[in-house]
Amino acid sequence: MNIDLNSIRQKGLVEKSFEFSYEPGESLISLPQTVFGEVKVNCLVELYKDEVFVSGTVSYVLSSVCSRCLAPVVVTRSVEFDERFLSSSSPIEDEDAFRYNGNKLCLDDMVDQLILTDMPYSVYCKDDCKGICPECGKNLNDGDCGCNKI
Repeated sequence: MNIDLNSIRQKGLVEKSFEFSYEPGESLISLPQTVFGEVKVNCLVELYKDEVFVSGTVSYVLSSVCSRCLAPVVVTRSVEFDERFLSSSSPIEDEDAFRYNGNKLCLDDMVDQLILTDMPYSVYCKDDCKGICPECGKNLNDGDCGCNKI
């Protein structure tokens, strides 16, 4: 996702809103049997001399399986952000800020980092999921399996 800062400045604007669809790499997913659904980025870009502030929300959908019972699960997540981008020529040292070159602001690394840090370690079909029987493999949400419990 690239934003042309020059086109914003040429219109005499100092801020502009954007909405993007995004396709993150599958390498961001740590959950087994999981794929990304829709990923949306809504943001406000604010321009200053040698820095740009980008704030907004990243919303994404995961199609996965329950970590306890293996039933299909769709999870919707949303992450708010407020990030600083410095020009690559800026002498300011800020290891928390992203960098941009020239008049192009690329949001890909920022969005990938936001998703990666928000990604759940496990997902459940419901909060009180009972899982599957370790002996017979029956989904215990559907009822007791009758196996001997130790």
